[in-house]
Amino acid sequence: MHLKRFRAATVDEALRKVRQEMGPDAMILHSKTIPWEGALPFAQRQGVEVVAALDDDPPFHVPSSKVRVPGSSAEPETRNPKPETRNRERGEPNRPGEDPTALRHDLEQVKGMLRGLLGRGHLPPDLPDALGQMYWSLLAQEVDEGMARRWVVSLRDEFRGRPALDAESLSAGLAEMLAREIPGTGLPRAVVSERRVVALVGPTGVGKTTTIAKLAAWSRLRERKRVSLITTDTYRIAGSQQLKTYADLIGLPCCVAPFPPDLRKALDAEREADVVFIDTVGRSPRRGDQVEELKAYVNGHDGTEVHLVLSATTKRRDLLDAVEGYRPLAFSSIIATKIDETATVGPLLEASMAAAAPITYLTTGQEVPDDIEEAQPLRLARLLVGVS
Repeated sequence: MHLKRFRAATVDEALRKVRQEMGPDAMILHSKTIPWEGALPFAQRQGVEVVAALDDDPPFHVPSSKVRVPGSSAEPETRNPKPETRNRERGEPNRPGEDPTALRHDLEQVKGMLRGLLGRGHLPPDLPDALGQMYWSLLAQEVDEGMARRWVVSLRDEFRGRPALDAESLSAGLAEMLAREIPGTGLPRAVVSERRVVALVGPTGVGKTTTIAKLAAWSRLRERKRVSLITTDTYRIAGSQQLKTYADLIGLPCCVAPFPPDLRKALDAEREADVVFIDTVGRSPRRGDQVEELKAYVNGHDGTEVHLVLSATTKRRDLLDAVEGYRPLAFSSIIATKIDETATVGPLLEASMAAAAPITYLTTGQEVPDDIEEAQPLRLARLLVGVS
């Protein structure tokens, strides 16, 4: 057997090199990501390394009748190979029904490549097929590989010895198990005689202002609280006007506090309110100086509740960076927005676990005040697992 190692910038390029040098019968034995030469240090670009093998023995014997004899006028049949042979030689996918064996071969190559590249190679050998499928479903939800493996193994141990269950029962069991692991909502409730001051912080574009309006309407219309709104966002064009428009629709007072002393005065003026919501300007979690600026607004008043607003459509790495970047503000919970705009909630739950902070509210659309709900661990787990 002939082994060879190939390195390339992308998976497609690596497979192309394998086909060019070793032909379509090469088998992918191992693959992994590697630092790619020439990438800028800050770009953290990764390449691909593939180990391919080719059996030295011919896969079949060519009949002598198909070998051209020197001087003979007969042309070998390989001059005009069958369509499926041409497809394989050019590295093109086989059409349905042409060559099932080659198709299975290609599929196994792709699966092996993915397992190697993503580091998701080895599940316990005694894991039932249904749990294996659940594992891959969790990865499709962008759950961390180690976390997904731990969850399905725990579920296997929990159901060990029970009669065989269908996928729906296993999914329901996984949701219940995860609900115990997801941080509890712990929705803050103030003493009746005390005023609550609630500040929302987060990156730009996550929907803080709309969420403030929904929470204010919730408190005013459902809980019958006296509510006031304060915005410190004077950076965006018409940013403060947006919150004022919502306040007028709900019938709430709203003022602008562009600087920390203005915020202190506004809070002093709203002593009679049961709840004061503070809308802050969006800041990049990677800009430590900007996050520090927010401290003067949200940490300068005793008893202020700080809630981190994150969009469910944000990439996993950016969610985790936001959690770390905003940690100096000592936020007590996470409010997840745009749940209706994504099919994957794995990264959001991972961010909540990394922050050791519960997700308290979910927003599910743009309608004020309707598209908001209190988050519950079981509801979040069912979103992840895909059960109603």
